[in-house]
Amino acid sequence: MSRLWIFAARDLRRLAADRRALVVNLALPLVLTSVMGLSFGGGIFGKKGISAIPVAIVAADLPEPLRERLLEGLRESGFFAPTWADSAQADALVRAGDVAAAIVLPSGALDSFFNADSLVIEVWKDPASDVKAGIVQEIVQRGVLRLQAGEAAYRALWPQDVVLAAADSVALADMFRGGLGDLWRNLRDPDTAGTQARAVDFLARQIDHHLALGRVLSRPTVGLVVADRVPGAGNGGRETNLFDYFLPSFAVFFLMFAVAAGARDLHRERARRTLQRQLLGPGPAWPVVAGKWVAAVIQGVGMLGVLLLAGAVLFRVNLGPDPWTLPVVVLLTCTAAAGVFMLMALLVRTEKALDNLSTAVILVSAMLGGNFMPLDNLPAWSRSVGQLFFNYWANLSFTRVIGADGSLVDVATPLLVLGIGSLVLLAAVLVLFDARVRKGGWT
Repeated sequence: MSRLWIFAARDLRRLAADRRALVVNLALPLVLTSVMGLSFGGGIFGKKGISAIPVAIVAADLPEPLRERLLEGLRESGFFAPTWADSAQADALVRAGDVAAAIVLPSGALDSFFNADSLVIEVWKDPASDVKAGIVQEIVQRGVLRLQAGEAAYRALWPQDVVLAAADSVALADMFRGGLGDLWRNLRDPDTAGTQARAVDFLARQIDHHLALGRVLSRPTVGLVVADRVPGAGNGGRETNLFDYFLPSFAVFFLMFAVAAGARDLHRERARRTLQRQLLGPGPAWPVVAGKWVAAVIQGVGMLGVLLLAGAVLFRVNLGPDPWTLPVVVLLTCTAAAGVFMLMALLVRTEKALDNLSTAVILVSAMLGGNFMPLDNLPAWSRSVGQLFFNYWANLSFTRVIGADGSLVDVATPLLVLGIGSLVLLAAVLVLFDARVRKGGWT
């Protein structure tokens, strides 16, 4: 065992001396996570979750009080950062990518609404901002569907309200020539007579019916409540933090490259004849490769530990419900990764072949194992194939511990897979290395 630790310490000293590799392995995951922070908001960059969507509003002839109330409501929702613009300005903002979309109300929108005329709302989308523009489109579509449903119910209950004489229409148009204050005075003026009085009566009746319908629709007989139940969250749940997914997934992705580099040392030492000298020394051959495995595990644990601690400080990444669950996940992730790439190094004959094989395996496993996309968003066939790779189970463990605040019980299955896989891989590495040495393949 002493030889094992001698070899492991030697490899760790060599890894620590490679400052460029340390910077790449530690800095790149943080840089990528920072880019996500600047894109979506969160951590030191603002509130958690997706940042407010920039959107332009076009409705030139809408009364000023209604315009201000509309902007205030959109800002208070927290989902939008609205900007008032005319049609030309909105078109330029969308084409330049300064806003994700523009919501365009036609001229005379208020008149059309009260006259029960057709009202067409347009949404101009920035194709380069497909996700955020799609959110705006979805919200507007749902709002329009609700208005259409309410309008259909209104016309079925009070069909006489949609019929307005031509003279009343002219009087109603005169009432809207001024601002909201003028409209209110016309509605409340006791001296109003003739066709204008009929128009006032028409408007008042419509408002009464709209309010009555709104009160009925606000109390649905059938309701739906959708709620996430977070395992182990006894404090009413916790806010969703996008970095709880981004940082661990990037960290595991770069961990694979770091461990592959450690496995590559087997071929480099063989080419330099240092491996042969180590094998000619007293004692069995297995401590040589076992020492490299231990060094790779220690390097991975240190790398993931630093990244997760930095993520907790910079991006408020959750470190789990207790001080031991996350370290166990980190350790078993690193033992499995070290076993995979050490075994790959023994299966090929040259360093170049290992580079090609490891790069292909890393990219394929990252796509299928959830490093580039959350596991829940992957298709069923991809999740089935992804279970063949260790990073699938590692990402699943990190998601449950960091994202859902789960304990060891909640990650028992993926940890069991990682643990058994680590033991099987390590045994295969030791047996295969010993067989290659006996046959003279490494001497």
